[in-house]
Amino acid sequence: GQEEIFEIIATRKYPRTDCRTYTQYGKSDTVSMAVLTRITTYPEKWCIVAPSNKKARIIMSNIIAHTFDNEYTLAMFDVEEGESIEIIRRERSKDRMSYRHPDGRIGEVFTLSSEGKRTKDLLDALMGFGAPNVIIDESSLVDDIQYVGILRMLGGHKDNFLFEIGNAMRRNHFMKASLDSKYHHINITCEQGIEEG
Repeated sequence: GQEEIFEIIATRKYPRTDCRTYTQYGKSDTVSMAVLTRITTYPEKWCIVAPSNKKARIIMSNIIAHTFDNEYTLAMFDVEEGESIEIIRRERSKDRMSYRHPDGRIGEVFTLSSEGKRTKDLLDALMGFGAPNVIIDESSLVDDIQYVGILRMLGGHKDNFLFEIGNAMRRNHFMKASLDSKYHHINITCEQGIEEG
C-alpha cells in the first residue's frame, strides 16, 4: 500500500487519486518521501493543503526531516539568506522548501491551510496561489466551498495532478471522489495494514 502511494505520486501515474487509509498507516511519511523525490528530480511546484496549519505541517515536517537523509537532497536544498540548516533541521517549521537543480531550475513545495475564521474568509486563504500538483491531506475535513478553491489552484495548468488523502468521515466531495470513475482509488483497510505488518 505504501509502495502504491509512493509510486503514484513519484510518477504522477494518475491525474486524480483518492486515497483512503486508517490513522497511523504511514501515509504522511510516504507522501513526504514521494513529494521530496519528485521535487528533487523535476523542477516542479507542489502544494500541500490541509484543513489546518497544524495538519499541513505534518507532511512538510516529514519532507524537512527526509531532506537530511542523504547528500543528494541536502545538496539541492536551497537555504534562504539568514536561515540556518541546523535550525531548520531542529524546528521543522518551514511553510516552503526549495531545491535547486544543477541547471539552476527550482523544485519547490509549500503548504496552505484551508481554514477560514469567518464565512467570507473561506476562500481567502486559497486565493492567489496556484500549483500544478496538489496533495490534499485530510481531504474529507475540507469543506466543499474550500475544495472548489483548491481545484481552482489547478485550473491554470493543463497538466495537473491531484492526490486526496483521508478517512471516509463525511458525505462531501471526498466521498464523491471515492465513487468517481475518473479517479484512481486506493482503499487500505485495517486488514491490509495488519497483513503488511
